[in-house]
Amino acid sequence: MPAIAFSAAVKDELARIVTAEDCCARAELWGLLRTAGRIAADERGQVALVIRTQYAIVARKAYRLVRVVLGLKAEIDARKRQQLDKATYFEVRTAGPDVAGALAGAGFTDVNGEPRAGDELRECCRRAFVRGAFLGSGFILDPARGYHWEVVLRDRPTARFVRRLLATEGITAGLARRRHEYVVYLKDAEGIAAWLSVTGAHQALLSMENARIYKEIKNRVNRLVNCETANLGRTINAGVEQQEAIRFIDATKGVSSLPESLRAVAVLRLANPEATLDELGTMLKPPLGKSGVNHRLRQIRDLALALGWQAPTGQGLGLADPHRQHRQ
Repeated sequence: MPAIAFSAAVKDELARIVTAEDCCARAELWGLLRTAGRIAADERGQVALVIRTQYAIVARKAYRLVRVVLGLKAEIDARKRQQLDKATYFEVRTAGPDVAGALAGAGFTDVNGEPRAGDELRECCRRAFVRGAFLGSGFILDPARGYHWEVVLRDRPTARFVRRLLATEGITAGLARRRHEYVVYLKDAEGIAAWLSVTGAHQALLSMENARIYKEIKNRVNRLVNCETANLGRTINAGVEQQEAIRFIDATKGVSSLPESLRAVAVLRLANPEATLDELGTMLKPPLGKSGVNHRLRQIRDLALALGWQAPTGQGLGLADPHRQHRQ
């Protein structure tokens, strides 16, 4: 999934939430205005409220909130950016002599002014405010690729305000400056999951949990495969070293010169170069445990060393040559 696709899916889910309480609708619009809204004078000198977004679903949500909270009629226009990508964006615009009064009546006298203190918002309204802020300028990375959530704010007071609201939910967010903007961000899976839960993005939360489980299983399987591969490599190296020792003994004195207990293990090792110690033990008559087979192979190795065999270093059993320092 492209990086932007998951973020768009989260915004789609959040924008479809119907805000039942008037206070929450007001808080959600306030959060949206703090990130994606601006107040300007139109060509006739009247106050105009403009909300800009690249998502049609967010534009429709903004349109509804303007009508419900402010009681104003609005228009939605689709426009093309002038940059090279010529991407489409949407503007929700309302203008006229009633705009200033409607904003003042809702407490939005200055979209660019100081935000209200967090204590003035109820729990449901705090969540609605953060939801609106994310709809306006938020981004969340596809959890299959990593964990990153952010909201871009125009000023430090609003950024601190959003950070305080998250803290009331037990979510610890970071704050950084990016050029002339401020970014409130989360980089831990638990914090992002908590935010998805409190803002009502339950489908996105399920997707994130599925991605987390998949990654955990994948990592566990990789660890097991790596461990098995390493064990297999050690087993093969040990088998090769043991065969070389046995062949050296056979070339110098003959395998038949070995005691019966060692000769049986030596013959089986030559015939089964890739067998594990457990497997060799089950082939013996009577069967022998892993430690017993290992002990006999060590005895064979020591005999080969005593006869002048040079064991390869750093391979096989990983044993230091007990005779090498003595010979030196």
